[in-house]
Amino acid sequence: MSPDSERVEAEELSFSRDYFVEMDVRNGEAYELASEWFDEVVFTKKLTLEGSPDWGALKEELRELRERHGRVALLVVTRKPSLIREVKNRNLKALIYVQGGDMRVNRFALEAGVDALISPWLGRKDPGFDHVLAKIAAKKGVAIGFSLAPLLTANPYERVQILRFMTKTWQLVRKYDVPRFITSSAESRWDVRSPRDLMSLGINLGMETPQARASLNFYPRRILSRLK
Repeated sequence: MSPDSERVEAEELSFSRDYFVEMDVRNGEAYELASEWFDEVVFTKKLTLEGSPDWGALKEELRELRERHGRVALLVVTRKPSLIREVKNRNLKALIYVQGGDMRVNRFALEAGVDALISPWLGRKDPGFDHVLAKIAAKKGVAIGFSLAPLLTANPYERVQILRFMTKTWQLVRKYDVPRFITSSAESRWDVRSPRDLMSLGINLGMETPQARASLNFYPRRILSRLK
């Protein structure tokens, strides 16, 4: 293990073991329930784009969400990579997430330096994340979001495939010291899961318990510090 890797793992363990952050909740009721289980919760607005949005209206909506929920993220769902940079360059005072799946979008999101790429394997027949992308993510400080949500709606065959892709992605994330977090990505209160449940997902992907805990604590808290 490199000195840098040892330093990062030491920093992970230095954080409170009892402090947990849910980085991606997309529904008001889900937010309220998650707030009972987590010390901090990020409310995510999902934004599907085929062209430039009304920036004034979007900024106003995000302002209202910040007043209501505090920490806010914007999840960009698009097949047009150029729109990612357009969103990134606006001063929206929110974390910028990109929904993964399209390989061009995955790479562009990492190169643009967004805050997180969520589920790069979504809808794919491969992980959507390789050594090249892992190096870019590490260099740019872009987190990989390991989302539970796709597993909840998948059939048994799809679930096995998704878990395999998530496991391969975790191996690269660990090798290249890529930031990451585990999240429910809940779109209803029924999708919310406790910190223990999300840690269990990480452990099933091959994380050791401290690594799974860091994915709900150390890395999320570093990402949230960007909003200060």
